[in-house]
Amino acid sequence: MKKYYIIVIATLLVFTLIWSCIKNQNKEQEPLARVYDKYLYVSDVQNIFNGSMTGADSLQVLKAFVDRWVRKQLMLNRAEKNLSPEQKDVSQQLDDYRSSLLIFKYEQEYIQQRMDTFVSASELEKYYTDNLSNFTLNENVVKALFIKIRKDDTYYERIRMLYRSDKEDDIKTLDNLAYQVAIKYDYFNDMWVPLSRILREFPEPIENVDVILTRSKHIEYEDETFAYLLNVRDIARKGETSPFSYEKNNVRSILLNKRKQRLIMDIEAKIYNDARNHNHFNIYVE
Repeated sequence: MKKYYIIVIATLLVFTLIWSCIKNQNKEQEPLARVYDKYLYVSDVQNIFNGSMTGADSLQVLKAFVDRWVRKQLMLNRAEKNLSPEQKDVSQQLDDYRSSLLIFKYEQEYIQQRMDTFVSASELEKYYTDNLSNFTLNENVVKALFIKIRKDDTYYERIRMLYRSDKEDDIKTLDNLAYQVAIKYDYFNDMWVPLSRILREFPEPIENVDVILTRSKHIEYEDETFAYLLNVRDIARKGETSPFSYEKNNVRSILLNKRKQRLIMDIEAKIYNDARNHNHFNIYVE
């Protein structure tokens, strides 16, 4: 109980100190910490709190902030003492960083205001078709159905029979049944997915997967409690051309990135030409 009162009192003192310093910014502030000749004041920590914090939380946040500040200043002091004047001169790097950051922010704002983000289906298909050699699979991808079910479930054998079927009626029955009784049932929205992603659902690695899938579409595994059933309805193998539907989002990103680059090149050229036409720069190198 004493410890609780100490925390409450300390917290009240912290908040009192913070608010008194905010209201009296022209008065001399009490420091929260000192490292050599540098001081951390209450005004330096005003923005680290939020309204949802309890008193105890605020005190913990303040202590952590002060500790990080002290450690940073100690490292900075050591760096100042041990680096040569040439090593400590970072003005060029700072100028370069500031310039790059400002240009980047301007470009992003310009792109956001002007770029059309709609990409038609025909654009996607054309780029994919024209660049097939760029879309080669580095792993097997499949359209598949995966089920995890308890071996003692009443419907286990029924589901085990249905999940192998390609008949539409059987698939509908499986859909209704598996959703109700299976621990996990996923047909991945009929999308292409990496086979490795599905195999992670099995409790142990499945050996010779490629060999198994040359002979069968089904992989089954049982442990003491569960059965794991995989029906591979279609497969595109490593080294083959990646299916269009699998690459669709990737193609869209590529096309949008190309638009961004064109916009950036266009604005750079426009700014350059405008400046040249108005004699805003000179180049003295022959």
